[in-house]
Amino acid sequence: MSDTPRTDEAKWETAPAAIVVSIYFAQTLERENVVLREQLKDCSAVVDRQQVALDRNSEQLAAKQAKIDALMFEHCPDEMTKEQVEEWKKHQVVKEEEK
Repeated sequence: MSDTPRTDEAKWETAPAAIVVSIYFAQTLERENVVLREQLKDCSAVVDRQQVALDRNSEQLAAKQAKIDALMFEHCPDEMTKEQVEEWKKHQVVKEEEK
């Protein structure tokens, strides 16, 4: 290997290889980007399904708690805490009289 400085001409001899390598890496990154976008879509879909399930479970839990509160209010109101009575009251719906 010589210690002589590289000329502009010598620099350009390696430029085409560098361009090819750069293009290869750019194409590789684009393919990986496409794969990652698809994986993100899949993950988002899973998260959406899990959120739907959580919402459904929360609704079911609230309905069961309302049933428990109603039964307690009917059969043993003296054993209910102030918080339980307040929660029960929050979920009461005024029913309009039929004409």
